[in-house]
Amino acid sequence: MAKPQTQHLENLVAERMVLGKVLQSESSFWAVSDALQSFHFALDVHQRIYQAIRDVLTEGKRMSLAILESRLGPEYDDDGKSTSSLLTALLRDAENNESALDEVETIVDLWRHRKLIETLEHGLKEAKRPNVMPADLLSDMEVKIKDISVNSQAEPLKWLGDIAVKVLTRSSKTKDTGIIPGFDTGLPTLDQLIGRVHAGDLGFIGARAGDAKTVLAFQMAMRAQLYTPGIFFELEMKDEDLTARAMAGETNVSVAEIEAGSYDAFALEDLKTARDKLKGTRIVIDDRPKLAIEQMRDRCVAMKRRHGLGFAVVDHIRLVRTFNKSTNKFDRIEHVTGELKALAKDLGIAFIVLSQVTRSSQRRDDPFPTLTDLDGGGSIEQDADWCVSLFRRDRWLKNQRPQDMDNKEGREWAEQMHRWKNRIEIRCLKRRRGEDGETAEFEFDGRRGLLREVER
Repeated sequence: MAKPQTQHLENLVAERMVLGKVLQSESSFWAVSDALQSFHFALDVHQRIYQAIRDVLTEGKRMSLAILESRLGPEYDDDGKSTSSLLTALLRDAENNESALDEVETIVDLWRHRKLIETLEHGLKEAKRPNVMPADLLSDMEVKIKDISVNSQAEPLKWLGDIAVKVLTRSSKTKDTGIIPGFDTGLPTLDQLIGRVHAGDLGFIGARAGDAKTVLAFQMAMRAQLYTPGIFFELEMKDEDLTARAMAGETNVSVAEIEAGSYDAFALEDLKTARDKLKGTRIVIDDRPKLAIEQMRDRCVAMKRRHGLGFAVVDHIRLVRTFNKSTNKFDRIEHVTGELKALAKDLGIAFIVLSQVTRSSQRRDDPFPTLTDLDGGGSIEQDADWCVSLFRRDRWLKNQRPQDMDNKEGREWAEQMHRWKNRIEIRCLKRRRGEDGETAEFEFDGRRGLLREVER
């Protein structure tokens, strides 16, 4: 029997309707078997009947009232009412009820509601205990709520042929309209490296500190917000620092000049124009330090429901915490990347995540970052749909300056410095939808914080 506070959260009429239908035909059972489990029913006898039906049919046997009665026993309650009479009544009521299977979602939704109340009551009871660790309780509650979500999916399995119909329909629509799913980066050469960014994608930008990974991420975000709203999780800088970079990108006023107020009246008008333009953008910023992946999930879900959400940027992966117990940094990052991929798929949004390069890679003769050089490189290789690394070779060359600039080595160094001044290289380290390994050059405007195509 349900607890007093949840007994109104049941619909026994709907339960009888569905049971009658699955008793009536084997096809009705298989139509709902993916979504409906025995524990979803509120009444114990309904749970036992449905489980008996499932057992019989999954064993490959033909269903009949006789075999069900043998599984359930002749009596179904203390008053001595027979199982046979109950099953007969369920079948009779289903005869003229063609829409009975529509009630499956109602049954599952009410179970979800009952289970949530039970879980929250458990959490409240545990929270009142002395010496309880909040992080442990949050982790336990997260697991329980995830279980509710997993077990309340009223979605059936999908046949490959049905999915093929959807794929071709979408492709035909793209062909007719010219509107391609996802969004481009705003840099055609970068689009050639990674393709368009799609809903459900988990992408990574890796680089050493100062090699413009935040610049590229924000530039991509500004392009993406033309298509869909987005959120920027900035764990390293303050919101005003990030926005000052954005304003510098829209003007010829550097971040340092914006912070110092050292600009003339003409530059002030440019900054006002940039301010007004940014007012119209569809990007929100969350700059809370030490954010946990669980908090990011909550923020994304709320944003999706209230304003719509198509992408999120995380700057950067090493700073993301988790309420999940992790023995070391590698386990934590592996958990975070897995959760980000799941969240991207569940919400239908794209994640663009930044990753720092480890110090060991900087000791090589040519330290162009590889996947193994990035924080979380192993889990990035596993979970990412695409990953690029950035390299400002002029910054690296400065540390390689020879002592004698008059000899051959010095002249070659000077030539290399001239060759790579204000240039940045981007290499595709992984691309799930195409070939990886290609490298492209871009102009880098450090003053404005922008990447541009190289003029050919």
